[in-house]
Amino acid sequence: MAVAVASWSLAAAEQEVAGDLRQPPVAQGLSFDFYRRSCPRAESIVQEYVKNAVRKDVGIAAGLLRLHFHDCFVQGCDASVLLDGSATGPGEQQAPPNLTLRPSAFAAINAIRDRLERECRGAVVSCSDILALAARDSVVSTGGPSYRVPLGRRDSPRFATVQDVLAGLPAPTSTVPC
Repeated sequence: MAVAVASWSLAAAEQEVAGDLRQPPVAQGLSFDFYRRSCPRAESIVQEYVKNAVRKDVGIAAGLLRLHFHDCFVQGCDASVLLDGSATGPGEQQAPPNLTLRPSAFAAINAIRDRLERECRGAVVSCSDILALAARDSVVSTGGPSYRVPLGRRDSPRFATVQDVLAGLPAPTSTVPC
């Protein structure tokens, strides 16, 4: 993951130096119009839900952003944080750092998924894309900048373990070198 972040940072820095502020490179398999045919209103459905939810409870914005953060640091942005365990043991949700994730954020993702399933019958919008869009829309709904989200992520076929979470999530005491 560090190599991917470094590559993106280098590419973004080169674009900025050149005065070219286009979007960062999109990972293979992702696109900005992934659901154009199968569920054309996918982004607007997520955006509308998040905007209304934030209007009712501004704290949901932080909850959705944190949920996406916790998902992406373990196994990548694959919605594995939404899996509550398996027959072989507890999943990510039972890991100590995830015990304080907001239940309302999980409920919001489920409600968004239900709306998308009703609207886009037969199409599948991945939960990992829903998490990414909801995080972006949370930022926007609270006055932050908007940004484009490439779509087409695949949901995880496997549970992450508590050990995966502990190894993947930065500790609250972690520092970032300047």
